[in-house]
Amino acid sequence: MADIKGPGAITHVWTTFRGTGRDLIIRFYWEGSEHPSIEAPIGDFFGVAMAMDAPMASYPIQVSSEGRARNCWWYMPFNRSARVTVSATRSPENQKRKTVPLYYYIDYRVFDRPTEEIHYLHARFQETDPAQRGVPVKLLEVEGCGHFVGVVMGNRARTPGWFGEGDDIITVDGEVSFWGTGTEDYFCDAWGFRVFSDLYHGVPAMEGRDIGNRVSAYRFHILDPIPFRKSFKLEIEHWPWISPAANTGRDYYSSVGFWYQRGIHKPWPRLTEIVSNRPWDPSKGRWHVDGALEAESLPVTSYRSNKGTEARPAPKFEMPNLSGDHMILFDTGGDGELSLAVSAPEAGTYRVAVYYVRAPEYGIVKLRVNDSLAGEADTFQKTDDLTRPIWPPKKLVFDGVTLKAGSNRFVFSVDSKNPKAEGYQMGIDCLVLEKQKE
Repeated sequence: MADIKGPGAITHVWTTFRGTGRDLIIRFYWEGSEHPSIEAPIGDFFGVAMAMDAPMASYPIQVSSEGRARNCWWYMPFNRSARVTVSATRSPENQKRKTVPLYYYIDYRVFDRPTEEIHYLHARFQETDPAQRGVPVKLLEVEGCGHFVGVVMGNRARTPGWFGEGDDIITVDGEVSFWGTGTEDYFCDAWGFRVFSDLYHGVPAMEGRDIGNRVSAYRFHILDPIPFRKSFKLEIEHWPWISPAANTGRDYYSSVGFWYQRGIHKPWPRLTEIVSNRPWDPSKGRWHVDGALEAESLPVTSYRSNKGTEARPAPKFEMPNLSGDHMILFDTGGDGELSLAVSAPEAGTYRVAVYYVRAPEYGIVKLRVNDSLAGEADTFQKTDDLTRPIWPPKKLVFDGVTLKAGSNRFVFSVDSKNPKAEGYQMGIDCLVLEKQKE
């Protein structure tokens, strides 16, 4: 797209083409470096993530024509040379055609002397898919001396409802310097997201709050750049509203972090493929308790409920804190039981772990194995009365349980409850059998 001799500075870039924002990758090289200092899908670099087309009007980036005319005014100085390239990705759309027509302007200044103490613009695209349980998502990590000036973040949800209870965590020169109060709060919004576009922050595109929906948000630190002398790191917790604990989602995240730096950053792995261009898998990252027998997959041999035959045990989909994303749910109505067939590999004495789900409507569950009482558990748990219907499972361990080789009868009954409980239901996530030494 450009090969410019310096000293000078790129002051404006405009592009348009037929396709989505992740059909092309744009790269900027400074001072003859073989490694790009800017590397990102063209749509993400121009402020809108997730291959969505949307207008936006920020200070450094403006997009019009329903998202098809992309402009940036990032100031990009250089002394010897600047080179700009674009290449097509392996997106499904690009597989159907041989070429992608691209139109562009690159405006620049030419100086009569080199710039002293030059700081080069950098931008790096990263993807996390899925977010790892227990670990925040890293949006940007930098080594060197410079200042951070913003991020464009994309998300695609694998959990229903609001995805962004997670806090922002900013580490400067090895020390945590900022710890925020929620994803939308970092992006200068509140009480979730809605579509808007302001000078320094905005959400140009948001499809909704269902599984598979996409959102794009930006935050530019133009008036409040964050300086660093050695290193900088921006992380965000992944925390769907339905979960009471941080870093328990497994959404897709993308980011383009923008920063100015003295000197050129050391090479990072080249962007050769965009993960989001692969077929979408809503179950990606689904986890299981080690060695679990999923309760929803065990044969139901009998059941009885005070509510009659209409109260049937049934698998229920609840995520993200259930092993396998499902549990078995049953309402005894105050006097009832559920019998499951549980297979043991050999006869002997076992330690049986039962993962009971907890909720305001759940009662005291008694467990009998082959007609012998193993123990009981109060599964009542008051939640926050908002949109978190259940609490993560609690592991209850019963020692000295005698099992036969093959099928065993596990009977779960509820005929009493905590005085604060609102019902006599039970939720069983999974079981784990561990043979004890004789």
